[in-house]
Amino acid sequence: MNAVDRLWRARRSGEWDSIAAQLRPGVRIHLMHEDRELGRDEFAALLRLLHHNATTSVERAVRGRGLELAVAATVRRPSGTLLCTGFYELREGLIEVIEETWILRGEGSILDEL
Repeated sequence: MNAVDRLWRARRSGEWDSIAAQLRPGVRIHLMHEDRELGRDEFAALLRLLHHNATTSVERAVRGRGLELAVAATVRRPSGTLLCTGFYELREGLIEVIEETWILRGEGSILDEL
């Protein structure tokens, strides 16, 4: 199991404290649909809001040479279902780069703001 697997496991189970442990200091986090960079703490807070009271499942994970990964996931919330496509780069066992895009299922549109 790598850091991306552990990150998504923490999202599914609400283990918020373990999220930061998967991220390298100075991690680059980019929400592509907003063209916005987030800091580590802001990202952890966002994940807590997105995954609270939700059922999260990883639909597909694709691994490269062990250093880059892609994930497609579904987050089912009472207010609707979100789809996430994420790209991750690892260095020395931790996540160094995160790029995610979020889409509201059924709307066919990319979320303007999370």
